[in-house]
Parts: sequence; C-alpha cells; structure tokens
Amino acid sequence: LVKEDAAIVSWLPRGDAFVVRDNDRFVSDILPRYFRHTKLTSFQRQLNLYGFRRITKGPDAGAYRHEWFQRDKPDLCLQMKRSKQKSMQQGREAITNSPRLGPGGVVVGGGGRDRSGSVNSNYSSGASPLPL
Repeated sequence: LVKEDAAIVSWLPRGDAFVVRDNDRFVSDILPRYFRHTKLTSFQRQLNLYGFRRITKGPDAGAYRHEWFQRDKPDLCLQMKRSKQKSMQQGREAITNSPRLGPGGVVVGGGGRDRSGSVNSNYSSGASPLPL
C-alpha cells in the first residue's frame, strides 16, 4: 500500500487499517495490478473471506482492518488464512435433503443422495408419508 497513490488507497495513520479513498480509480488502476477481477464487490468479498472487518463508526469509518495486516509488521500477514465458503453444490444438497410439504401438510420428500451418489428415499417400499 505504501507504493500506491495515497489519494486512492492508504494506510490509516496508526498503520492498523487501510482505506480506499477513490473507489473508481481503485477499481481501474489498483485492482488489475494485483487481482484477476476488477469489481469492488469481489475485492470486498475476498476481504471478508480473509477475516477483514470494516470499521463502521468514528473517524475511520469505511476503512478495513485485520489484526494480522499491519503496516509495520508485514510478516504477520503470513498467518492470515482464507475461510472456506459454502459451495453451490453444498447449498443444493441442503435444499434436496430438506423435507417438503405436500397437500394437507404431509411430508413428501427429503431424500437426496447418499455418499455413493445414489438417491435416498425416506420411505421403504409400501410405506406412506407421515402427516405433520
């Protein structure tokens, strides 16, 4: 950040957070040099996945901070880890595995797939669904 134009992005005076001062120039000039994407929202999502928190109140509102991202201690950032995000497939399985209501409030689904990829049924052959 020290190499970048302070009118676009800079450290806060204490060196424990940074602020993007010009979103448009940040997206057009800075992001393409360091990232494959050029969307501010994608950059913000990455910050969230790495554990950055946005300061929402006070004179530093709008800045981002992380306990291991500090101007005078660059080695600390090696401890930062990206959190795992839910994949779309996990989201679909959760929907597939949840029971559904049919006419009269009767549970009619909730099978999904087992570990082998086979479709599960909540009912053995000949069994009827249970009313709620």
